[in-house]
Amino acid sequence: MRMKKVTALLLASAMCVGALAGCGNSSDTKETKAAGDTQAAGETKAADGTDAAKSEGSGDGEKVTIRLLTRMAGTTTQVNIYNDIINEFKEKHPEVTIVDDSQSDESAFNNILSTDIASGTMANIFRIQGVANLSEYIDNGMILNLQPYLDEDKEWGGGFTEGSLAYYQVPGQEGTYAVPMESGLIGVYYNEDLFKAAGVDKFPETWTEFTDAITKLKDSGVIPIAMGAQSTYMAGHLHDQIFYKWLGTEAAKLLGNREKKWTDSDVVETLQKEKDLIDLGAFDASAAGITDDIAMTQFQQGEAAMVITGPWNIGVFTDKEKTPVTDSIKVAKFPYFEEKEEFKNEDMQTLSPYMVNGKLQGKELDLTIELLKMLTNKDAAKRYAEEAAFLIPRTDIDLDESKCSPLFVENVKLGGTSTGIGVDIFDFDPLTSMQDRTRNSIVSMFTGATADAAAQEIQSEIDNNAK
Repeated sequence: MRMKKVTALLLASAMCVGALAGCGNSSDTKETKAAGDTQAAGETKAADGTDAAKSEGSGDGEKVTIRLLTRMAGTTTQVNIYNDIINEFKEKHPEVTIVDDSQSDESAFNNILSTDIASGTMANIFRIQGVANLSEYIDNGMILNLQPYLDEDKEWGGGFTEGSLAYYQVPGQEGTYAVPMESGLIGVYYNEDLFKAAGVDKFPETWTEFTDAITKLKDSGVIPIAMGAQSTYMAGHLHDQIFYKWLGTEAAKLLGNREKKWTDSDVVETLQKEKDLIDLGAFDASAAGITDDIAMTQFQQGEAAMVITGPWNIGVFTDKEKTPVTDSIKVAKFPYFEEKEEFKNEDMQTLSPYMVNGKLQGKELDLTIELLKMLTNKDAAKRYAEEAAFLIPRTDIDLDESKCSPLFVENVKLGGTSTGIGVDIFDFDPLTSMQDRTRNSIVSMFTGATADAAAQEIQSEIDNNAK
């Protein structure tokens, strides 16, 4: 059966009403948007992550080096496709040396990116999550305005969903400063058989039903929610879900521009909801000390009933060897609060970008744009979706549904019901330290901290660094 653009169009309708962004980690069993330690054959690895690509001439026939700094690293199917595209480009342009400095590990990636930003020496193609500081980077000439290229090549540029491009149209700056390389709903993946065995016939839609189901699952002897809080993003993503269902997606922007504080009572309530789940026994007793890969294994082996993650793990969940319980796995949206029904369809989604160095010129710039197009055109998007359950938000993908995982199709359909779309809350904050601060403070509740204490710790980070 043919989907004929249905998947992308569903997402397009959702993405027009909000902004997306996201994060991930490494390994096939971790939350991984991009995975793989391998590189394409003949590819040159950067020695230290700080040397930007430089053209070795300025005329025809000149040798050019193109450096990439993305999260497309590891051994997942999507990374294999990425490497295939790079190899295709290299065959077409033997005069080009590709230096792929991409990292699967979030900390390693952030360290290299921070060095690049501090030195003003960016890779040809790179990514910066969030939009809080993009205006400053644009003013410094670090990021190229891609709008002229989107307008010039209608087949390529006209295929992206409107909402995904709008996220990178920065207030006060004319143009579009990134194209999306991935999007998708952060959903609740659950083991239907474990739910039924615990006496829960359908996945809960409301918070009350959710907590009731958690109690029944715990009583049945399984871990209700797989959680590796040592990998702090997992607890952070859970809070993001609660936050948007309690306060809506616009509230995150108010925190970012300082119109709201983390110590405001309604924000503290979002932290308290996660603390309530901890106190309820929703997680493994050792959740604070285990990593995401251990938590994911618990879910894949049928020891845990739920895990909160994104579509990048669908390939793992549908692999019988890696996930013996694959036939029982379904996906749903995070439950909503009955008293906050107006936020029922305010959801966390993910959008990861490709950006281009704003200081490139001549042949180096032309070749970089050509590679960018190859990585994000409709042919690449079709292959990513059908082979890796990895969605580039385009409206012109003619998908063959028979080649797509039912989990992937369902994830996209659920994402298409979103009327408000949120990202990691810290992505709206100008303080780069807020990623670690928010996540670490949230994790502190797993080791006994109160919601009030966590909120105060986060707010102190802002107050102590006020400009």
